[in-house]
Amino acid sequence: MRPLTVAALVLCLVRPAAAEVKTCVMAPLNPLGIETQDARKVQRWLTAAMSGVPGHRFLISTRIQRLLYGPRPCDGDAACLAAAGRRVGAELVVAGDVGSLSGAYMVYLRLVGRDGTVVRSVNGVLDPRGRGLRNATRELAVRLLVPDSYTGAIDVKVDMANAWIYLDGQRVARSSAGLLDRVAVGTHALRVTHQAYRDYVRFVKVDFNQTATVEVKLSAFPIGTGEMRLVGQGPPRPLTDSELPWYRRWWAVAAFGAVVMAATTTTVALLVNRSVSVDSEVSVRP
Repeated sequence: MRPLTVAALVLCLVRPAAAEVKTCVMAPLNPLGIETQDARKVQRWLTAAMSGVPGHRFLISTRIQRLLYGPRPCDGDAACLAAAGRRVGAELVVAGDVGSLSGAYMVYLRLVGRDGTVVRSVNGVLDPRGRGLRNATRELAVRLLVPDSYTGAIDVKVDMANAWIYLDGQRVARSSAGLLDRVAVGTHALRVTHQAYRDYVRFVKVDFNQTATVEVKLSAFPIGTGEMRLVGQGPPRPLTDSELPWYRRWWAVAAFGAVVMAATTTTVALLVNRSVSVDSEVSVRP
């Protein structure tokens, strides 16, 4: 065997396997109180968004649509949709309903597997009057096909080093690496702790494919005054006697204690001298 052939064989053996691509098809959306042409328009928006989701390939043709319609429409029946998908060679079938409310389209989608089971279902609102139509259709596509990718990020900027960052009760990062990626969309509890400062706690809303920035200023909330001092970027250390304010040094504390003790002794002596002797006689008239 020639060297070139051997090298080509080795490259074929070590080449990583290609990512699995699932073949999908979208059944005609069921119009609820709207014109069929409007339902088809929404279907084109969704098909274009889903075609851009990695790992999924959508079959689009008029022949496939005719096969999916068939002589008897499935009317949302999962087993019927799965059989129609198998006829056109699709592993997954997307089906659903679309209606209208105040100029926006209300969409309900289902993902049906080859065995006729509903893998997942989502719903959302598509408003063609705003600029967020493209993001809204992509969000629906991601939620339906790859829900693990329905995430955003939180950029936590802390003004102190060596602080711990907690998200929903789990310790996730140090303040030096404050970017939290792949955070599920929704509201999360953020907590930042440092041994020399009070905890910082707040709720953060994470949007799809967006980064929420949170600035944490721990320096404004020290635990105590004059008790700890930060040295460079290291951990805080106790103050030495020379660094303490004069009223916290040992001789000031001792002098204050002596004054308090002397005042207490004098007060007690005065009270004893003014009291009635136990040997005194007292006459009481009836």
